[in-house]
Amino acid sequence: MSSWDVQFRNGIYLPQIDWWLDAHHPVERSFVSHAHFDHLAPHKEILCSEGTARLMRARMNTERREHVIPFGHTEPLTPDTTVTLHPAGHIYGSAQSLLAHADHGTLLYTGDFKLRRGLSAEPCATPHADVLIMETTFGRPQYVFPPTEKILADIAAFCRAALEDNETPVLFGYSLGKSQELLSGLAAAKLPVMLHPQTHKLTQIYEELGLTFPPYCEFSAAELSGHVVICPPQAAQSPFLKKIRARRTAMITGWALDPGAIFRYQCDAAFPLSDHADFPDLLRFVELVAPKRVLTLHGFSSDFARTLRDRGIEAWAINQDNQLEMPLAVSAPITNYELQTPSDSPSIPSPDLRETTPSDIPSDLPTTRYPLLATSPSDLTSFATTADRIRAIPSKLEKIALLRDYLVSLPSEEDAALAAVFFTGRPFPQSDPRTLNIGWSLLRRAILEVTRLNVADFKQTYLRYSDSGDTAEALLTGRTTPEPFTLSETADFFAALAAARGPAAKLDLFQTRLARLTPAAAKYLIKIITTDLRIGLKEGLVEEAIAAATSRPLESVREANMLSGDLAQVVRAARRDELASISLRIFHPLQFMLASPEPTAEAILERLTPPVWLEEKYDGIRCQLHKQGPCVELFSRDLHNITAQFPDLARAAASLPADVILDGELLAWRDGRALPFAELQKRLGRKGGDDFFLGQEIPISFSTYDLLWLNGNSLLKSPLQDRRTALESILNSSFLIHNSALYLAPVKPAQTAGEIDAAFLASRQRGNEGLMAKDPQSPYTPGRRGLAWLKLKKAYATLDVVVTGVEYGHGKRRGVLSDYTFAIRDDATGALLTVGKAYSGLTDAEIAQYTEHFLANTLEEHGRFRTVTPDVILEVAFDSIQESKRHPSGYALRFPRIARIRTDKTLADIDTLETCRRLAGPNAFAPTKTV
Repeated sequence: MSSWDVQFRNGIYLPQIDWWLDAHHPVERSFVSHAHFDHLAPHKEILCSEGTARLMRARMNTERREHVIPFGHTEPLTPDTTVTLHPAGHIYGSAQSLLAHADHGTLLYTGDFKLRRGLSAEPCATPHADVLIMETTFGRPQYVFPPTEKILADIAAFCRAALEDNETPVLFGYSLGKSQELLSGLAAAKLPVMLHPQTHKLTQIYEELGLTFPPYCEFSAAELSGHVVICPPQAAQSPFLKKIRARRTAMITGWALDPGAIFRYQCDAAFPLSDHADFPDLLRFVELVAPKRVLTLHGFSSDFARTLRDRGIEAWAINQDNQLEMPLAVSAPITNYELQTPSDSPSIPSPDLRETTPSDIPSDLPTTRYPLLATSPSDLTSFATTADRIRAIPSKLEKIALLRDYLVSLPSEEDAALAAVFFTGRPFPQSDPRTLNIGWSLLRRAILEVTRLNVADFKQTYLRYSDSGDTAEALLTGRTTPEPFTLSETADFFAALAAARGPAAKLDLFQTRLARLTPAAAKYLIKIITTDLRIGLKEGLVEEAIAAATSRPLESVREANMLSGDLAQVVRAARRDELASISLRIFHPLQFMLASPEPTAEAILERLTPPVWLEEKYDGIRCQLHKQGPCVELFSRDLHNITAQFPDLARAAASLPADVILDGELLAWRDGRALPFAELQKRLGRKGGDDFFLGQEIPISFSTYDLLWLNGNSLLKSPLQDRRTALESILNSSFLIHNSALYLAPVKPAQTAGEIDAAFLASRQRGNEGLMAKDPQSPYTPGRRGLAWLKLKKAYATLDVVVTGVEYGHGKRRGVLSDYTFAIRDDATGALLTVGKAYSGLTDAEIAQYTEHFLANTLEEHGRFRTVTPDVILEVAFDSIQESKRHPSGYALRFPRIARIRTDKTLADIDTLETCRRLAGPNAFAPTKTV
């Protein structure tokens, strides 16, 4: 007997009979196991159960040929193959497909399934088969669900407690399947239930199919009091949840078993009620089916396949690499200590993991729900616990209070100084030039070395969390030998990493340390290394916490940080009441003053009183130039020293007739005008040694527009017009004639919107980004984005494009498809050619709406990225367009953003390659010749 040929191609394909099983993209013919969107696509011909067919018609109204087979009936599928559908127990209508072939034997494909009996789905069957293809979402030993009766009792108790406190209990669960299970499960509790409109619609279809439920009604804010609300997870990302002001939220998911689930899900509670089989039931199912061969799919498929092989069953993960040479360490039981150190980010599985979570933080989490720290405050694990709690609290005031209490609790001044820096997401103060130089691949390799897992395990877990720190915490749980690790030891560790030369040395240091950390501490160690804590704590809030913890004026703390760029120094000075000693010093970069954007000339005049000063906004790099005697140093916007990259400018600035600190823009410069940023980019990262190339091939100029320090005296509090007068006396015409590397940015006063618009147009015609508008009376406020400096930066043009690919976002958008790859059309061939990618411009509600659309219209999946049917037209604004080898079109948009969704246009209306050529041509952006 020949075996079944089973291929994974974004779905299961059986070439011997030319049928797919749950194909994720449109195909000629596919079995559809159930009506969840991640199993639906506009196939031409489908095979499904009666329940799935009815639900599909409500969710995907497309033309198709349906073969609807009652459960238990055997029908011919091909001349040599019969098919029998059996209930899967996942949701109503969910089906397993049992194929029987004379030459290949029997094959059972489960789809998503649940062995324990549900309340709103048919009981799962366990027919015998030679080959079993099964989903293994919870395929690790730690996933053992409590009895369903206990879970439902706990949910009911949660709801009653909320109602007694005059709060509305909100239960998050899939609108199809999970919500109906919840509704049935709450029958005995006799709680009045309201359903989200989407859930309400699907529940009515269930009733049309013959199911009965306890009383319920559709959501009404006016009649909300005393009700339990059941809604889909994505409702947390929409205005719907804001209608429920006093609320207590719970996520209903099997992932509630993960440590720190309430923090991850940003809810008050999480209950492990799942529509999938847990680990014991996965094993039991295999035992009952008694297959000769098992192919695992979804979730922890590699792990479960290894478990079966260890039990003597031939098993392989069909959609992942199978590396037998690398043993899998089974996670140790979760200890009480680990449960006290929750993760900060929601547990967001990829679509393959068959669960979703809300991503918005509930607005009513009081600080009293978080117990005091259980470990030494100076330990990195205590830092991690504090960070997790800050992440779980939406209120800025509560975040500041929690951080204030933590800083006060630290036993030493140095611990507080280090903690403040780490809470900005940096291993070193901003003005510290040291870098760690640890890339993504090294982080991953260290984690895998410690855990003894493989790349497939890492990828699968990362798809679930969308965050390197959270991924590390999940993989390291039960696989490290934790020991105390203080904040000062953390600082020493960062110093050693920065000093280590070469990736091998850094890897050795890093993996050795990971092996001796708690998973929570390792998570935040990695988050600091990657400079992204993702806990909703901006540097301004850290400054407020420092002021509160030391009883110092907030403005004094902020000014000290602006001047020093060293938050550790600020904490030390604040504790000693020495903030006044921090002043502007030469060769110590200070933070740059920032400008706020305004969309129109009229908006600028609403902010600033005429006359305003206008400067052209160049397309370069912000730079601070420090000069004292013959010494010159250059600092970038992130306060790093970049002198070695521009030795020609440093030499030229040494001839300045005064000691100064200048603010300006580094530009590629030729023939009296700025060149596109792409030219300047060729010099970035280069250091000396090729003066001809650096100075002659790509000459640069420093366009100076402010003077901050002159001959030992700070000018920060002087009005801009006084600073400008002093600057003009230094950069006089005599000096500039003999020094082409420095340029005095011209200033033009304007009284009216018409004058501003004319200046903007002239700036764009010279190839510059736009305009800066400044108040001539304004002081220089380092690090502040106030309203004394404004920028007018209109998009140059727009293109109508079509979305061809989508990707899951990050941060609060990691559970939705928010990053759009788009294309224009080649008129000659009709091909769609990628021209860029954008992720800004749409509302959360629009992103949620189109996430559902793209999930239903996915052609192929590649990890987090999906190729989709090209049917969504966008109008995309951009600043410029330039030639690029990165995209098939040969062009790339600079700073693209979505202006609007063009529902009034079709694929035939999108812009063409010829349009891109015209916009990128010499007449489109070429600056006019200046005299």
